[in-house]
Amino acid sequence: MTNDFVRTPTSNNRALSYEEMLRDPNLSDERRDALVAEMLVAYISVLLVRRGDAATARLMLLVERWKLEWDDQNHENDLVLEVDPANKQHFTNDLIAQLKQLCGEVSDHFNLDVNWVAVRESLPVVGPNWRELVQREISGERPTNQARRLQPGPRRWLEDNLAFTNEGEQRVYRALKNRQQNVLPAQETISIFPLPNGRIAQRTLEPDFLITYKGRAGILEIDGPHHNARRALDVTRDHLMHDSGIAYVDRVPVEALDDPAEIEQVIDRFLRRLGETR
Repeated sequence: MTNDFVRTPTSNNRALSYEEMLRDPNLSDERRDALVAEMLVAYISVLLVRRGDAATARLMLLVERWKLEWDDQNHENDLVLEVDPANKQHFTNDLIAQLKQLCGEVSDHFNLDVNWVAVRESLPVVGPNWRELVQREISGERPTNQARRLQPGPRRWLEDNLAFTNEGEQRVYRALKNRQQNVLPAQETISIFPLPNGRIAQRTLEPDFLITYKGRAGILEIDGPHHNARRALDVTRDHLMHDSGIAYVDRVPVEALDDPAEIEQVIDRFLRRLGETR
């Protein structure tokens, strides 16, 4: 979503926080509502990550637009999230209830008086060329990941009709694809599923890559810069994945993303151990 609010640097060259921006005496009611909606989405997403629920935080990246909408019946503003119709299925009643709880926490903390979250399908931008648009989409000219990355903004990482959330994921994908097409024999190669959504025991998750090789399924994750602080959570999740039929789980250190040789070493180790797992 294009932000209407410019992050004006403060005197110490620090970007303004949402709380500081809301204190602007020249802020119109319309712009304040837009800022509050963005603030709620931002805090909900960051809290999800900080509390170890990266899968749900990733789903928040699918939200294309957000706004406050007045509820005449309850006399309060609701936070309305708009997502692409292809992604609406991921926002289940349980997930929306979780978002409502977080919204209430943030709202109470900052006295924003927004305690309800609704999720709706967004409408695409359509013009007189709608027939061509329909034909292209019927032909599959859209990202086809189960959880499509349709974030607003001009920069997207797309390849082979698949979408990625960042350049690092795309680099790992290209290394895996090179292994698939140019290194492994055609009769014993790999399948690559970037950013699939799935349900395992006790939780929904969205790994970075699901890889199948020699009749086994493995998960390859990309570690974030704060991975060590979440080590215990990752170990617990790994155990749940193993208990749910995933043969092997490995991780690409974020530091390796700038070194193609290191990425290749991680993939070598991952495929060797996945192929050996019994």
